[in-house]
Amino acid sequence: MEETKYTQQEILDLINQYYVTDRKIIKVNLKRILSEQNIKPKRIIELGFSSPNVYSWLAPTANNIPMLNQALTIACEFNFDVQEFLKEI
Repeated sequence: MEETKYTQQEILDLINQYYVTDRKIIKVNLKRILSEQNIKPKRIIELGFSSPNVYSWLAPTANNIPMLNQALTIACEFNFDVQEFLKEI
């Protein structure tokens, strides 16, 4: 993927959009992204995220999702646009 650059306004819009998007959408997209890119939870944990956090993001009964800075870290590491977390499915 080509490097994505955002203006300050686009960053502000992204922050606002992330925090108003339904957590279920972000969670479904996280699972979709991991499946499509064959990313195992262990690889996310290796980025420095705690194991309980990562598994709670993926647990169907938990309402937890990555914070935006965590989502950005994952997107950068695995080379996809962070807006993938926000797609309506």
